[in-house]
Amino acid sequence: MPAQLIDAKKIADEILLDIKKQVTKLETKPGLAAILIGDNPASKLYLKLKEKACQKVGIDFFSYFLDKNCPEEKVLEVINFLNNDQAIKGIILQLPLPEKFNQDKLIKAIKPSKDVDGFHPQSKVISPNVLGIIELIKSTKVDLKNKKVIILSNSEIFSQPFKKLLPESKIEYVNPKSHISDLISHTSKADVLIVAIGQAKFIKPNMVKKDSIIIDVGINKVKGKTIGDVDPEVDKVVAFRSPVPGGVGPMTVAMLLQNLLQLINIDRK
Repeated sequence: MPAQLIDAKKIADEILLDIKKQVTKLETKPGLAAILIGDNPASKLYLKLKEKACQKVGIDFFSYFLDKNCPEEKVLEVINFLNNDQAIKGIILQLPLPEKFNQDKLIKAIKPSKDVDGFHPQSKVISPNVLGIIELIKSTKVDLKNKKVIILSNSEIFSQPFKKLLPESKIEYVNPKSHISDLISHTSKADVLIVAIGQAKFIKPNMVKKDSIIIDVGINKVKGKTIGDVDPEVDKVVAFRSPVPGGVGPMTVAMLLQNLLQLINIDRK
């Protein structure tokens, strides 16, 4: 049997419908603000997707576009303005930033109570990207108790929240650059393989375990097309795979708005 593609759009739409119901119960319409520095085409596209989702659920979305050559002080001014705006309940600093900017400094300037991306060291929410991946895995209805979950990524920080969110599973972080010679010995044992390395079609059928779950986080542009880190040929071997595009992306946007609601509820207590 070929792999079943996980219908992330359907799951995301169900979450957005629930968010819409919750938003209608709020006394005032919440605002979400996004700051984009520079003109990165991918970042512009992501902001459009977030704005579209906000329109669906009744959240006001505000975009702040800053020139890539603007001084860092200008960005800090905008963040400070949004931190003090009572109508703004969440702030997005769209990454990646142009090289000249101090990413950590700007992230830490955002109030933890408005950090919907979960980047701040004292953030009250978890990364929507990670939350979206968890929802995709859970949608397969596979019992994850004692299952081996391997996170193949260039960043160990990305893997850390999974240990908290999947406590009954055996979580292992694998850096592809550190395991060039024995990478297959790791990936082929994964009951769940989460791939986020930024290399188009890197994961081949011989690198995966039979009947496993594959979550493809990769977004690569190849000849004008969006391609994941996983070769679709793995569908001959695995049981479930998240598609690219239309997989982790829609889920991340949905969970971002869920984080916004969570921050609003925390603030109201």
